[in-house]
Amino acid sequence: MQESAMGQLKYSVFLCFRGEDVRVGFLSYLIGTLKRKSIKYYVDYEETRGEVMEIFLQRIAESRIVLVILSPKFMESDWCIDEVLKALETREAGTSIIPVFYKVSVADVKGWNIVKQGDRDKFINVTKRLGLRSKDYPTSEADFVNKIVEELEKALTKLETEEEENKSKMKQAVTTNTTMPFFGTNKRVKQLQEKLMMGIPTHTRLVGVVGMKGSGKTNLAEMFFEEGKCYFLRHLFFRDKIGKNMESGAKRDLLVQQFQKNLLKISNTEEKINSKLLLVLDDFSDKEDIICLFGDRGWITPGSKIVIVASDKSLVEGLVDDTYVVPGLNQKEGLACLSYHAFGDATRCDSDEGNLRTLLDYARGNPLALSTLGKELYGRGNGQWVTIHEALANKNIQDLFKSCYDCLNRPQKDAFLDVTCFFISQDHEFVKTVVDSSCGDGTSVIKDLADKFLIEITSGRVEMHGLMYTLGKYLASQNQWRLLNQQDIIQALEKKLDFAGAVRGIFLDMSEVSVARALGQKPFHGMKELRYLKLYTSCTRFPESDSKLNFPEGLKFSLEKVRYLHWHKFPLMELPEDFTPKNLVDLKLPYSNIIRLWDSSSNDVKNLRWVDLSHSINLQDLSGLSGAGNLERLNLEGCTGLKELPKEIMETMTSLLYLNMRSCTSLISLREITIKSLKTLILTNCSNLEKFQMILENIEALHLDGTALKELPESIKDRKKLVKLSLKDCTKLASVPDSVGKLQALGELILSGCSNLRSFPDVKGNMKMLRILLLDGTAINQVPQAFPSGSNGLQRLSLRGNLVIQTIQAHIGQLFHLKFLDLQDCKNLTSIPVLPPNLQCLDAHGCESLTTVANPLAFLNLTDQIRTTLRFSQCNNLDEVSKSYIISYIQKKSQLMSSAFNRYSLSYVMESYTGACFPGCHVPEWFRYQEHGPVIETELRRHESENRLIGLDLCALVSFQHCQDQISGFHVKCTFEFKNADGSLIRRLRCTVGGFSGTWTEPRKVESDHVFVSYTSLLEDQETEEDKKVCSSTKVSVKFEVIDDAGELVTRSVLKCGFSMVYEPEGTDHDKVSWEVGCDGPPNLADQNTDDDDEPMSFTTQEAEVIPIDGQGSNGDDESQQYHEEECRAKRQCIKNGSSKGGPQGALSPRHKR
Repeated sequence: MQESAMGQLKYSVFLCFRGEDVRVGFLSYLIGTLKRKSIKYYVDYEETRGEVMEIFLQRIAESRIVLVILSPKFMESDWCIDEVLKALETREAGTSIIPVFYKVSVADVKGWNIVKQGDRDKFINVTKRLGLRSKDYPTSEADFVNKIVEELEKALTKLETEEEENKSKMKQAVTTNTTMPFFGTNKRVKQLQEKLMMGIPTHTRLVGVVGMKGSGKTNLAEMFFEEGKCYFLRHLFFRDKIGKNMESGAKRDLLVQQFQKNLLKISNTEEKINSKLLLVLDDFSDKEDIICLFGDRGWITPGSKIVIVASDKSLVEGLVDDTYVVPGLNQKEGLACLSYHAFGDATRCDSDEGNLRTLLDYARGNPLALSTLGKELYGRGNGQWVTIHEALANKNIQDLFKSCYDCLNRPQKDAFLDVTCFFISQDHEFVKTVVDSSCGDGTSVIKDLADKFLIEITSGRVEMHGLMYTLGKYLASQNQWRLLNQQDIIQALEKKLDFAGAVRGIFLDMSEVSVARALGQKPFHGMKELRYLKLYTSCTRFPESDSKLNFPEGLKFSLEKVRYLHWHKFPLMELPEDFTPKNLVDLKLPYSNIIRLWDSSSNDVKNLRWVDLSHSINLQDLSGLSGAGNLERLNLEGCTGLKELPKEIMETMTSLLYLNMRSCTSLISLREITIKSLKTLILTNCSNLEKFQMILENIEALHLDGTALKELPESIKDRKKLVKLSLKDCTKLASVPDSVGKLQALGELILSGCSNLRSFPDVKGNMKMLRILLLDGTAINQVPQAFPSGSNGLQRLSLRGNLVIQTIQAHIGQLFHLKFLDLQDCKNLTSIPVLPPNLQCLDAHGCESLTTVANPLAFLNLTDQIRTTLRFSQCNNLDEVSKSYIISYIQKKSQLMSSAFNRYSLSYVMESYTGACFPGCHVPEWFRYQEHGPVIETELRRHESENRLIGLDLCALVSFQHCQDQISGFHVKCTFEFKNADGSLIRRLRCTVGGFSGTWTEPRKVESDHVFVSYTSLLEDQETEEDKKVCSSTKVSVKFEVIDDAGELVTRSVLKCGFSMVYEPEGTDHDKVSWEVGCDGPPNLADQNTDDDDEPMSFTTQEAEVIPIDGQGSNGDDESQQYHEEECRAKRQCIKNGSSKGGPQGALSPRHKR
C-alpha cells in the first residue's frame, strides 16, 4: 500500500457493489455483521443521487481493504467499474482487494465486455485474486456472509501487523543511527536501572515506564534493553503487533501464542529455561491483554527484570512494583535537541534567543515536539523566526498528538475540552466533582485523562502541557459548543446566532461588555446540554458595579444539566421557577439581589457541594438549602440582611466543613445548632453578635474577631480539636475563662485589640501545643507564666501596644522555643530580663520608657547557629550600659556562631546571622576599621591575609534627623570589594546590615540617629580558588547605603561606618576564632595581647557569659552623653559640607590610624 494512503486511513473496508443486485437482503446482512464485529466500513447509500465521483474515489484511497462484490449486473454500472479501477491504482499486490463472486462465477466475470481494452485487462486482474464464491454456500447465505467477515478480519490483522513491523523497522533504523542522539537518555536509563534494582541480581522487579506521547518512552526502553541484555541469558523485547480490529478474545489468544513462541525461542536449552529473564513489553493498549499475557506469572523466574512501556498509567496499575514517569528534557537538553533538528548541530542555538525560549517553554521538554519544531525551523534564518507562532500552530504538531485525543471515549473527549476551555489551574477535587459526568459511582474521567497524560495534577491543581492545551483549543474551536468570546455569547443570548444544540459551556466576562442591554425571557432556550454557565467580572476594583444583562420580562431557565452556575450580580430576587438544581454542584451568586434561592419543597439539592452567596444584602431565607447533605462550603459573607441561621435547615448540612458569615451585621445570636462536621467557622465583624452557643464538636478554626461578645461560653473547653481561636478586636471581652486552658490542641490564640482584657488565666501547663499567643493592644499587666517549656513550646508572643506592663518577669527566659517577641510601643516598659536562648527576633521599637536590659541579654548556646535580630529603635532613654550589653551580646553571639559554623563546616554564603539596632551617635570602639561617611577604603596588613576569612562584623551609624514621615521599610546594605594591589577586583560581596521590612512590620516613626550592628558569615563547604585570592588581597573597599523596600536608594545619611574581619583559627582548635579588634582591645581584656597590634585577639567559647565593652560611657554620665551628641552633630556638618571623610582632607579616625 502506498505510504501516502496508509498515513490517512479512515476506514477498514470500502464496499463496492451494484445496488440493484445486493442492496436488499445480502448487503444489509453483511453490514449488520460488520457492525457487530466493530469493523469500520464505508458504503455508498447515495450512488443514485449523482454524487461527485471524486468523493468516492477519495474514500477508496482512505480504506484499508476494498471488498468488490461482483454480481450479475455489476458490469452494467460505469460507476462500479471506475471504483474497481481506482482501487487497483491505489492498491499493492496482496489482500488489499478481496473479490466476492455473488451469484456469478469467475468465468462469467472474465467474459464481461469492458469498453476499453486496457481497462478490461486491469479489471480481469481482480479475478486472479483469492476470492469468495457464493456457490460454495448454496444453502445458507448467512454462512457466506460470516465467512466473508472472517476473511476480512484475517486480512485486516495481516495488513496492520505488516504495517507495525514496517514502522518498527524504521524506528529501529533510527535507533541504531549513531548520528541521531537521544538527549538525556543515558541519565534516564540509569534512573530506570535504579527502579529495577539492577544492582541486586536476585531481586525480581516489574516497573512500568509511562509518559505522554513523544516523551521518548520506547527509545528509553530500547536503550535500556540493549545495555542490559548482556547480563541475561534470556532477553526479549516484545511488541503488540496485532491489529486493533480483531475481536478481543481471538486477539488475546493470538497474542499469547506469539508471546509463548518468542519465549520458547529464547529458552531453547534447559539452562536458559531456568535462568532469569529481561523482558520489555511495548505498544500495549489494553490492560486485559497484559493480564492475559502474565497468566499466573509462573514463567517469571527469580531475578527477572520486566519493563512495561505505556502511555496510560492505568495500564500498569496493580501489575508492577514501581512506576517510572519519563521526565521531559531539561533546558539544556531541550535546547540541544531543538538545535540538532533545526541546524544539525546540537550546540548552535543560543538559549537567550527569545523565540527559541518560547519554543522550549511551549514544548516543555517533549522530544517529539522539539524535533518537529526544529524541522519547522530548518532552513530558516533568525529573521524568519518571527513566524514562530506558525510553528506553534503547525498542523504537523497537532496531528502528532491528536491520536491521543482520538483514542478517548465520548465522555473523556468532552471532559478534555471542558478542562481546556474552562478549568485550567483549578483545584483538582473541584474539577473532578464538576466535570465528571456522574456523582458517586467511583469512576473519574479526570483521573483517566491524567493517567493518559492529557492533563496533569500538580500541587493539587489541574494543569495541562502546552502541547495538549494548544491541541484542545484547536479542537474546541472547530465547533460552537464552548463559548468564550463575548460577541458570540451576546449574539447567542439575543438569538441572532443559533449556537444552541450541543452548547456545553458559556463563560462571559461582563467587564468586557461595554453596553448594558435588555434580554428576552428565554436567552438559554434550546441549550439542553449546557453544563457550565459563568457570568462574572474580572474587574475586582468594583465588584458591586451594576449588571450589564437585564431581564425586564423575567427569566426562563429550564437547564436541567447545569452543574456549575456562577452569576455575578444575579438580577432577580430568586432563581426562576423552572430551574432544576438536581445536578447542580457549584453555585456562586455573589452581589446578587436574591431574597431566597428557590422553593425548597420542589427542589433536590443532594449534589450541591459549594455555595457562595456573599454580599447578597437582601438575602433573608436559606430554606432552599434544606437537605443539602453533601454541601461542604457555604459563604454568606456580607449578607447584612440575614438575621439568623435556622436550626432545622443548618442541621441537615451533615457534610458542611466551612461556614463564612463575616460581616453579617444583623446577626445577634447563634442558637444551639449542632453541626458535627464543621471545621472552620468565620464570624468576623458580626458586630452585633452577643451570644455564641453553637455545638461544634470537630471545629478546628473559630474566628470571632470584632464581635460584641462579652465572654466565651464555658463549653469552649469541649472543643478538643480546636487549633485556632481568634478574638481580635473584641473590645467588650473583659476576661478569658479558665476553661480555655483545657484546649490541648490549641496552637494559635489571638486576643489582639481586646482593650478591656486585663488578665490571662493560669493555664497550668496544659496548653502544650500553643505556638502563637497575641496579646497586643490588651490591658494585661503581666506576661502569662504557666506556658510549658516542653518540646512544643510557645514560639511567638506579642505584647505590642500594651500601655500597662512596666516589667517582664524573669520566667520568660525559660520559654526555650520562643522565636519572636514583639514589645513594640510598650510605652511604660522600663526593663527587659534575660531572654530565651532560641530567640530570633526581639522588636522593642518605640519603648520610650525602656532604660535597662539584662546582663547577659539572653542565654547563649555553645553550638549556636540561630540568626538573631534585636530592634531597639526609638528607645531613646536606653542607657549606655544597656547599649554596651546589647553590643556584648552581639559580639559574643557572633563568636559562638562562627565557632559553630567553622566546627561543622556548614554551607552558608554571605548572610547576616545576627544584628541589632539602637539609638546612638558612635561606632563601637572594637570595630578595627572606622570611617566618617558611608565608605571605607583601606589596605590589609600582611598577617591578615594568612588565614582564611570566615566572617565580617559590620556597623553603620544612620541619621534619621530629617525623616518626617513614618518608615514602611528600609534596609542598610553593605558592599564589600576585595582588590589586588593594582586595584583590580577579586571578589564583590553584598549583605544586609539591618533595617525594617515592610512585609513584617507596620510603618514606624524613627527620629534620632541609630547604630546598626551585625555579624555576617562567609563560610562555604570548601575553600575555592576565589577564596584564596580574597585572603591574599591587599585592598578592601566597603560601601554602606540605605535602600527602601522597592530597591531604591534613599537619602538618609550614613554618618559613620566600621567593620572588623573574622579569620579561621590556627591549627585544629575550632572553638577558637581569630577576631580583629581596635588597638585598645575589648575592655576588661586589655591585658590580653594589647601591646602588639599585629596579633589578633583570640576568644574561646569557655569564656564568661558576657563580654563587657569599655569606652562606651559605661557610667552613662551626662558629660559622656554630651560629648557623643556633639560628635554626631560634627559628623552631620561634615557631610553637609560635602566631605565624605571625618576630618581635614578626609583623614582616617585616630583609631584607624593606629
